[in-house]
Amino acid sequence: MIAVAALAVAIAVAIIVFSMPRQTNSDAPNLKFTEFSPDRMDIRVGESTRILFNVQNLETRPITDAQVVIVIEPSGYQSYLTIQNQTVQLPDLHGRDARTGQMQVVINAAGAPAKEAVYTVKGLLFIEGNQSDVREFELRIRQQ
Repeated sequence: MIAVAALAVAIAVAIIVFSMPRQTNSDAPNLKFTEFSPDRMDIRVGESTRILFNVQNLETRPITDAQVVIVIEPSGYQSYLTIQNQTVQLPDLHGRDARTGQMQVVINAAGAPAKEAVYTVKGLLFIEGNQSDVREFELRIRQQ
């Protein structure tokens, strides 16, 4: 009985730990997405969606080493989806409140592993090698 209770507590703790939001690196400069939105979240094979994003510098100093990396989960999507500009180098952000302006990444559905597939698309913002922000959405792909 005690073993069952201990196991239940361990499972509850594991669920809480893994369901907590991931914290960004506290060493990363303070830059954030002001926009990260797809024009379509439900597409058919042969169609594409554009992700529009904008990043703002909340630091008082210029930032010259920043990039956005697009990650798709689960892995193994490569035979079904293509990404134009999976890694986007951001322009220099000179001073507080500077923004990149609207930038974009295009994802094309070349196929689907089933009649319908759902992927999680994440935009990871890296500043000087540290993750500063993350945004995500679900992308649904349907067969013709």
